[in-house]
Amino acid sequence: MLPLRICLVLAILAGIGVIVLNMVVLKPQVEGIMTQRAQHSNDWVKVTGEKKKVDKKLTETETELKTTRTDLESTKEKLTEASAKAAEQSKLATERAANIVKLTGQLKAAEDELAAWKATGYTVDQIPPMVAKVKALTLANDVFKEENGVLTARIEKLKKELDFCKGGAGDPELPATARGNVLVVDPKWDFLVLDFGSNRGLLERGVLLISRNGSLVAKVRVTNVQNDRCIANIMPGWKLKDVMEGDQAFPYAPKSTL
Repeated sequence: MLPLRICLVLAILAGIGVIVLNMVVLKPQVEGIMTQRAQHSNDWVKVTGEKKKVDKKLTETETELKTTRTDLESTKEKLTEASAKAAEQSKLATERAANIVKLTGQLKAAEDELAAWKATGYTVDQIPPMVAKVKALTLANDVFKEENGVLTARIEKLKKELDFCKGGAGDPELPATARGNVLVVDPKWDFLVLDFGSNRGLLERGVLLISRNGSLVAKVRVTNVQNDRCIANIMPGWKLKDVMEGDQAFPYAPKSTL
């Protein structure tokens, strides 16, 4: 039994020693750990508070940034509108300046016209009778011109008839360009159609020579002239050969170009 008691005493003493050792050695470490824990807790609270402040500041900054962007977009839109209005005003100013120049010119022309009108010495009351008189004179002049044209045409016709009655005296001179070819031939009546007319200077009663391969075939007189056609008859005694389609025709006595 004694050894058991001794073992128990020793065990108790060992436990007391361990407790004393823990109190002496581990207590400062535990207290240090607790102190660090408290410090860490305080630091965490501080950091958390600072983080909240930073988050709040960030939120405020983002809000301000959104507001700034909105204001910037609004400013851009206002700037665009202002630029468009400025361009429109500039265009209006240019148009008004051009209108001013135009109106100034019109005013100057009106002033010149008024000065010229005053220089005539006529009054406004004298204008209607003068206008009526001018209209009547213009109408009479137009009638005179028309009658003169009719008389001129009759005179030319009478001249041609007179020349024809004289037996060919005064045959019209034809230009060298009055030449072409035979289109149609009527050998029974010595009647033929040529492929040129007044477009090449041909005249009624003009005399043409008909040739083939450089040889004279006949002499003809033009009886009717159109723009690009003419009718001619073979002159008596001048049918040396039968006229054929495609024969060449040229003036008997072409007008000199000198």
